[in-house]
Amino acid sequence: MFNRVHHIAIICSNYQISKDFYVNKLGFKVLAEVYREERKSYKLDLAINGVYQ
Repeated sequence: MFNRVHHIAIICSNYQISKDFYVNKLGFKVLAEVYREERKSYKLDLAINGVYQ
């Protein structure tokens, strides 16, 4: 089993549904949310149990 995860990248087809899943279903906390115009995508930094690296 994992001790720690530094970061992962998840590509999704529906940003709002994915964000809702991680925040409202799994309980992650949003630390930062940035729309990257050059990529036409969002970058979402999340933490769980107060842990973010």
